[in-house]
Amino acid sequence: MYFIPKPKSEDHVVVKIEASTISARDCMKCRGHGLTRSMLPFVPGYQVVGTIQTLGDTAKAEGQFREGDRVAGVSTFGGGNSRFISIPAVRLTKISNNVKSTQAVCMIDDYMAALKALRLAKKSGSPITGMNILITDGFSPVGQATINLANMEGANIYCCADESKHSYLASLGVKCFVKNPEVWLPTATGTFDVVIDNSCIDSYTSSWFALNQKGSLVVIAPVYNIDNDDLPAASCGVVDIVELKQKWAGMKARYVMTQTSFLNTETCYDEDMDQYKQDLRYLMFLLERGDVKPKVAERVSLDDVPDAQRLMQSGRANGTVVCVPWIEG
Repeated sequence: MYFIPKPKSEDHVVVKIEASTISARDCMKCRGHGLTRSMLPFVPGYQVVGTIQTLGDTAKAEGQFREGDRVAGVSTFGGGNSRFISIPAVRLTKISNNVKSTQAVCMIDDYMAALKALRLAKKSGSPITGMNILITDGFSPVGQATINLANMEGANIYCCADESKHSYLASLGVKCFVKNPEVWLPTATGTFDVVIDNSCIDSYTSSWFALNQKGSLVVIAPVYNIDNDDLPAASCGVVDIVELKQKWAGMKARYVMTQTSFLNTETCYDEDMDQYKQDLRYLMFLLERGDVKPKVAERVSLDDVPDAQRLMQSGRANGTVVCVPWIEG
């Protein structure tokens, strides 16, 4: 037996969590970056999959959900690395009972970013079959999700990664460059139809020069450089130099650079909630049909979340790290 908490508000529902993400965003928040005093105490985990246990009166009256529904949710405040979460009903989407929770939770974050980035890269909705695509961090969870989706459309995929990761990425059908753009850019300038920059190594400059005349650059932000040993410590409410540099790079990508689209993974849910939910249904459909195969690096208990964050910071996590709160540590 276990205690089921009550909804914190009338428009909330309580979800018993089956799986939640452990992300680079969580790691940065736990270091104090982007964390304000109003967010304390902070519990990591922004994407969740689980089953509805109880509903507030308003959420129940709306009739969209009922007890026992299986749902995927996006939290604005974290709280997913726990056994239950009270979350507004509007931030939930019904999902099938036939998908694994540890794979389904990958669709909410990494595959959603990949899907939206590829959509922004397409002109007039045309497919990317046969196009040359460069992903600037192919080993990251978003990078691997992008590889999976781009392979489904028959694109020619290139990516940047540490040399130790090249053999694995080659097994996915990808041609690899080293991370340093000074090495690969001289021979790659003007050759790519699409560049998806999810690393912000040089404020997107090398990615822009890699485009051909009709190419498209898609910037995925913010970038969390959790494996950077030189990253300074931060305090609640204090803006650090790394964050300022990324904000400047983002402004340049939005307003100065041509052939460029900007995707903010932290705000895209609220910018078009209905479209996000429809995209999530599509990704769950692909997952249930077996068309996409998310890479789950580790499945960890609540007790092991700090160790999982350290694994991510080491750069050795191959895929998405998932918290499964009801397994023993």
